[in-house]
Amino acid sequence: MLARQKSWGKTDMKYYAQEALLAEGWTADVTITIADGKVTAITPGKEAGAVELNGPLVPGMTNLHSHAFQKAFAGLTEYRANPEDSFWSWRDSMYRLLPQLTPDDMQIIARYLYIEMLRSGYTSVVEFHYLHHQPDGQHYDDAAATSCAVIDAARTVGLATTHCPVFYSYANFGEKPAAGAQKAFFHTPEQFVQLLDKLHQQYADDSSVKLGIAPHSLRAVSQAQLNELVPWWQQHEAQGPFHIHIAEQMKEVNECVDFYGARPVEWLYDQVDVNERWCLVHATHLSDQEVKTMALSKAIAGICATTEANLGDGVFRGVDYLSYGGRWGIGSDSHISVNAFEELRLYEYGQRYTHQKRNLLCDEQRPHVGDYLWTEAVAGGAQVANRGQGSIAVGEDANWVVLDRDVAELSAVAKESLLDAAIFAANENLVRDVMVNGTWRIENKHHAEWEQAQEDYRQMLKRLAANA
Repeated sequence: MLARQKSWGKTDMKYYAQEALLAEGWTADVTITIADGKVTAITPGKEAGAVELNGPLVPGMTNLHSHAFQKAFAGLTEYRANPEDSFWSWRDSMYRLLPQLTPDDMQIIARYLYIEMLRSGYTSVVEFHYLHHQPDGQHYDDAAATSCAVIDAARTVGLATTHCPVFYSYANFGEKPAAGAQKAFFHTPEQFVQLLDKLHQQYADDSSVKLGIAPHSLRAVSQAQLNELVPWWQQHEAQGPFHIHIAEQMKEVNECVDFYGARPVEWLYDQVDVNERWCLVHATHLSDQEVKTMALSKAIAGICATTEANLGDGVFRGVDYLSYGGRWGIGSDSHISVNAFEELRLYEYGQRYTHQKRNLLCDEQRPHVGDYLWTEAVAGGAQVANRGQGSIAVGEDANWVVLDRDVAELSAVAKESLLDAAIFAANENLVRDVMVNGTWRIENKHHAEWEQAQEDYRQMLKRLAANA
């Protein structure tokens, strides 16, 4: 049985894996030593005192794009009230939820959601957080109240987090003023800097919390603001990743062309140095040149396949992007699904729909699609979460997922085919145990706070429904 003692802060905790997906690929029969939440040694064989793991070991996944509060809205728009129903009408419906949410509600939602993520194999999350204020735009007494609510939810359940407060200044291209529910998102540049400084001071000593920034989109941030914001953050002592929504919908692309005379990705690259610290979320509508430019820049494409399908966004050009060596990761975004395996499955299937071929997202070194999808998504997510290289290797955080070989679809396959079966064949929970920074957070498919988190979430949903 898996040892129940927690390893955070202990030295030389040893774990034995019969099968482990290490940085160099699948390996059998290894002992992994950790201290203070990091891997300190990997040696062949089973060392004395090593605790045997309950199944194959794979690196934990980063969920690189999350709007936690939208979890409470999932499933409530699956009917047609408008013959032109689209992302934009979905957005209007989402805005109607916002006036009911308090910081306490956001913490309840995030706590429940983040345990779901852990149960699915995510060990860290990048929170793209834009619901900052009260519905009328008035600031809370604590300007960081909503950010702290979701950060503290992650800390409570043991999910590492990279918090990216969103800078949202305008309603649309042309510096259109805030309208309706959008008033809850808006900051002046001075207010935004104050928020980042406060969060940095509050969480500077907590290694489980990192900070980034998120210019919401080209329609929500002016050219002058973008050109001021990017160099400021590049020089900031806590400099982390940049995340931005881009080219998600053709309406956005066409309006960008009308206003700036260029497509969104094309225009962004002309304005700022987009590099490996950037995550371009969605990017579902790219020209040939934009695909190449984005891939060669080493930025991460943030693929949110289940949300993109749910909203009718489109399909990212993954095969073309891969041909230039492009890097990417996955996110659950609106949380219509919270399942890392499903995100990867749908990403590959989108390429198959488009190209009418099979087994497209892989390479010569990793011909198994499951291995390629998992390792690339882990590495890309770690890059933009500012959390190392995203692998089980000496010096890296001990962020692991133990798979359940008792699931029928995994019970007899060779280790090289485990992730193929996990992503494309199995339909039950495959995650047995999850470690984050050296501490077991999921043990035998259970989180210590799951039942209370479920009950709190149920009660909150009932209240929201009664007030709808």
